[in-house]
Amino acid sequence: MKHIYLDKLFIFFLLIIIFTGNFNYFFPYFFLLLIHEIGHATMGIIFGYKLDKITLYPYGGVTSFNYPLNIPLMKELLILIMGPIFQIVGYLILKNYYDIKIYHYTLLIFNLLPIYPLDGGKILNIMLGYTYNYLKSFYITYVISIIFLIILFIYNINHFNLNLLLMIILMFKKLIDTYKKRFLYYHKFLLERYLYNYNYHKIKLIDNKNNFYRDRYHYINYQKEKDYLKKIFDI
Repeated sequence: MKHIYLDKLFIFFLLIIIFTGNFNYFFPYFFLLLIHEIGHATMGIIFGYKLDKITLYPYGGVTSFNYPLNIPLMKELLILIMGPIFQIVGYLILKNYYDIKIYHYTLLIFNLLPIYPLDGGKILNIMLGYTYNYLKSFYITYVISIIFLIILFIYNINHFNLNLLLMIILMFKKLIDTYKKRFLYYHKFLLERYLYNYNYHKIKLIDNKNNFYRDRYHYINYQKEKDYLKKIFDI
């Protein structure tokens, strides 16, 4: 349990549950949240990545690993989808004892919305990564995330929920922070490719350093990737 942390919003959410008399549903809901994140953690550990922490929020959680930005797309995808799979299994066990169908599907559908940093937003980014380069995948994911956040905000105006509003604000802040750091992440992505040897089966010809793809080895204007990156990082 030393890796599990409760966000302040989660604690606030818990207090609302207590004061509204719905405490009996907290434990199965908490179990669904936790088992979802344990699904991510389990698959990441199986792949050999060190678990950093699991942070729980009212409508989901974040499982953090110390893995590189150049993690293979398929591995990251499997880590992500294992969360919903574990949650579904947990629900099938709990449904015989608790009537939590609405909680399960609300949590499951919400987490699969194409909004970063939800699972759905990360899965969208991975799927785009098979077709588009790193930065373009990020920008498309960012735009789609903003659009869905606006839709979610409009929905919340008509069906007001304080916890959902707080989550929208939190996700919007995370999106803005990620956008501000996009080139920092990208340069870390490039630096990893320079420092470590990754074996990719696909080769991509590109014309500048902003067009690097995940899961591909590059020739930049017919120059080898390592040689090209050496000129950037060996100052």
